[in-house]
Amino acid sequence: MDANVRSIACSAELVTDEESSIKTSLFVEGGVDPSLLVQVFDRIASPTFVLDKDHVVLHWNSALEKLSGLSREEMIGTCNHWKPFYSSPRPCLADLILDGGSYEDVKHYYPNKSKRSELIDDAYEAEDFFPECGTDGEWLYFTAAGIMDPEGNLIGAIENLENVTARKIAEFELLERERVYKELSVTDSLTGLHNTRHFYARLEATLEEARRYHHEFTLCFFDLDNFKALNDTHGHLMGDKVLETFGALVKSSLRALDSGYRYGGEEFAILLPSTDIEGAIKVADRIRENLYNYQFILPNEGKLNVSVSTGLTAYLIGDSVQSIMSRVDSGLYKAKSKGKNCIITV
Repeated sequence: MDANVRSIACSAELVTDEESSIKTSLFVEGGVDPSLLVQVFDRIASPTFVLDKDHVVLHWNSALEKLSGLSREEMIGTCNHWKPFYSSPRPCLADLILDGGSYEDVKHYYPNKSKRSELIDDAYEAEDFFPECGTDGEWLYFTAAGIMDPEGNLIGAIENLENVTARKIAEFELLERERVYKELSVTDSLTGLHNTRHFYARLEATLEEARRYHHEFTLCFFDLDNFKALNDTHGHLMGDKVLETFGALVKSSLRALDSGYRYGGEEFAILLPSTDIEGAIKVADRIRENLYNYQFILPNEGKLNVSVSTGLTAYLIGDSVQSIMSRVDSGLYKAKSKGKNCIITV
């Protein structure tokens, strides 16, 4: 230490409205008034507390009083600094510093939420959600570092907190908007199924998985029978109703790992991973029967039944997008030629 710098152990008396006081040891340079140092510390706008080497609260500043709802009179001299943040006693980041500052301990209590400080050696920073803090919980960014005496001995720890709830909410809202936008960009607005662009992306990915991991999958194509005549006879509103209903029937028939698509117009597709021909036929036939048994009510209160033709093919080793699409198209063409309302496998 510089010869001009001397350590002065002094006591700073903090007087409240109730004239309660607490004494704390400070090491200061020169003849700086300790009460001024305490005032400066208390005027820090970030919620901050200080612990001595025995984990006892030495200081609890005004910003932390406001964040926690706990006054310094309640906290100073206690080991209750966990109360604003947790429902039961557990170490805060400052406690872990006092217990040796092991990064393994820090990671244990703040998994995937903490890191070493880039600015101060042997200090840590973390970010977490604290449901016990505030009315509805708060997101806090916090740092902790040890306090040393002139000989380099650890005599306490300081923890500083920043309420980042507004930023986290904005981040979540942005992520949600991005998720919604992404979902809309790959979704057919009428049927709620994925669109053609997403179909080709998923088909490519499914083919790659099948090649690499030797997984089986089946591709089905559907074409609503006599749809142009339906539109011409009953109008596009009824046509849209049929498309919307068929989309809902497809979605209700799929597992979580399956995916459905409106390929274009009245054509639809489904990708069935880890499914052989027999399993795919059951799915496709259930969709076909559900549609055929569905009665659409016409404006004149008449009833309309709609059928669908289906082509179906399973992945073969060496398949490309072109080859598997060619086969499924062939199956669909044969189903139409055979009289419609049927399933043809190729």
